[in-house]
Amino acid sequence: MAAVYPNPPLHEIRPADLADRAALAAAFGVSESAIKRWVFEGLIEALPIPGGPHLYHLPTAARAEHHTWQHGAARPARGGRLPGWRPGQAAA
Repeated sequence: MAAVYPNPPLHEIRPADLADRAALAAAFGVSESAIKRWVFEGLIEALPIPGGPHLYHLPTAARAEHHTWQHGAARPARGGRLPGWRPGQAAA
């Protein structure tokens, strides 16, 4: 199954736009389990790096995060932002 928000081709991705699961969770103020849920639900996918770490494209993940927020995910249990999080605020 293809991701709802697919990654761009590898040659178009800047290294600065990559993050592991922990950094991605911190960037959006969600739990790491929320990132796992986004992958499981097919919203995003890790970059296809054979034998490498699971890295994610930040701009693509931002679209998935916006999608979850717009569709009522306001709690970590539903894959959304942590309670009390506001745009521009550092993750807890």
